[in-house]
Amino acid sequence: MDNSPSAGDDPPVKRRRRARKACNPCRDRKRKCDGREPCATCVQWEYDCYYGERSTAGSHATQQQQQQRNFDPVRDSEATNDNHVQSLEANSGAAFVRRLGLNIDPKNAPRLRLFAWNTGERLAGYPPGVVRPITSILSQAAMVELSQVYFQKFTVVYDVIYRDVFLDRLQQRWASGAPQDPLDQVLCGVAMLGLCFSQTTAAPFEPDLVETGRTLLEHFSLSSPPSIDTVIGWILRVAYLRITATPHVAWLASCSLMHVCEAAQIHLEVRSQTVFDESSELVSLDIRRRIWAMAQHLNIWPSYDLGRTRIKLPHATTQPVAPIDGDFTSHMLALVPLTEVLDPHQPRSVEDLESDFSQIGDRDYPEPAMTMAVTNLAICTFRRLRAQKATIQPGHVDKMLSLSARGLHAARRMVATHCPWHHAANMPFQILCLCLAVDTRASLAMVRNALSVLGEVRDAWNSAVLREAYDTAYLLILLHQRRKEEDCGQLRAALEMHAPSDGAPPIVQPSSSHQDANANSEAIWLDDLFTNVPGLREFDMDQFLEDDPFNMQDLGFGGAA
Repeated sequence: MDNSPSAGDDPPVKRRRRARKACNPCRDRKRKCDGREPCATCVQWEYDCYYGERSTAGSHATQQQQQQRNFDPVRDSEATNDNHVQSLEANSGAAFVRRLGLNIDPKNAPRLRLFAWNTGERLAGYPPGVVRPITSILSQAAMVELSQVYFQKFTVVYDVIYRDVFLDRLQQRWASGAPQDPLDQVLCGVAMLGLCFSQTTAAPFEPDLVETGRTLLEHFSLSSPPSIDTVIGWILRVAYLRITATPHVAWLASCSLMHVCEAAQIHLEVRSQTVFDESSELVSLDIRRRIWAMAQHLNIWPSYDLGRTRIKLPHATTQPVAPIDGDFTSHMLALVPLTEVLDPHQPRSVEDLESDFSQIGDRDYPEPAMTMAVTNLAICTFRRLRAQKATIQPGHVDKMLSLSARGLHAARRMVATHCPWHHAANMPFQILCLCLAVDTRASLAMVRNALSVLGEVRDAWNSAVLREAYDTAYLLILLHQRRKEEDCGQLRAALEMHAPSDGAPPIVQPSSSHQDANANSEAIWLDDLFTNVPGLREFDMDQFLEDDPFNMQDLGFGGAA
């Protein structure tokens, strides 16, 4: 039985039709099958491709032999490992950029590096900080002023502190005159982030704040169980490092945060009776869920970016945060379940990823940081779909480009309001690379705006990290342009060698003096061609010229990455 489609048949459009034609080896292994005999998957992995049951005299023996031939532990293990590596690389922005560069120009591709991971290392070049009481680093008035910046800009999407309670405790802290207090862990974090969102460069005393906060957190983390002040202090420190430090430093701190959450039992909304130490500190259900989701969020993304294992607590009972209208923190943290399932160690089918992508809302949020969180998740999910060589639906591409446009606008707003969120640098760079990889007319039209926004971010924070990212983006565009020019040269050479008739328009290099005349001659020649060739009379040339000239499904959206 020949199940391969004939040359004149249209390719199947509905996924169900392909599933019904899946061969037995692909169906048993839950792999994508193209319905041919043999199919591409069986050819690649040297399976014996067949459809349905084989009704021969020795069918039972044949099936046993078939299973023995198809079961190859080494080959199956290699296939599983390849899928894991593909997912790992798709999750990582650094690996995605490296693959993009290698496919454009292997000789000049940028090295593996997390370009534009944030706006730059804020304390680079500063001397190490000195541990001293926070009351000697900041006056009460300065601390209140930095707190106002913190609550105005940072807590829009990272709200885990009750403002009134915090300000009351702040006043009591300076009134006490004590050299050290558990609240100092939180005060250092609030002050660090307040400085970050109010000053382009670090203040002279900022290294002392950072070092004092780190020392206090390590000291109070030794308590069993740690207090909520210690957990929140770690959250603020990791958030500060995500914005200002290297990926490795931020990832290590995020792992410590997860372990502190476990020790404080933040992950246990429902507790079992145990002889182990339990926290007697009362924590509201809302704050518990926010802390847990925020800790996961801060650990998952650096792990994905670096291709490292994230910290998972398998027996966690704390429920996800539900989105609340007007509360952007709840909306951002509600994305954590969709982020968790992208773990490269967990198999995710194309259908699952398409469902995940559909669940990512295309709502236009008024808060730039929220817009960036949605765009970041959408880009990662979209890269995973491309990594599995799925036929991506045109609607998904339109949605991805729409979210990317909003992400670029959000980055501009971050520059205008001096909000150095890490996505202010990271998203324009990743959007630019994704547009080059998709490689359609619509996506390439967005490259200019993406590079322009990245340049604005570079000028606003003027760090070595951003200058390197901008230069790398420029290089990728240049290499992509050269490859396009080489492709056009090949097509032009073919036209010059094999002109269809003497009436064909002359092949000239595009210039301002020849473009109009050449366009007119080409239009006349095309009209004659459509008249003389019967098979082209039903062809809608006007629609062809308006549409994207690339067949995106056949190209798998570019194939550049």
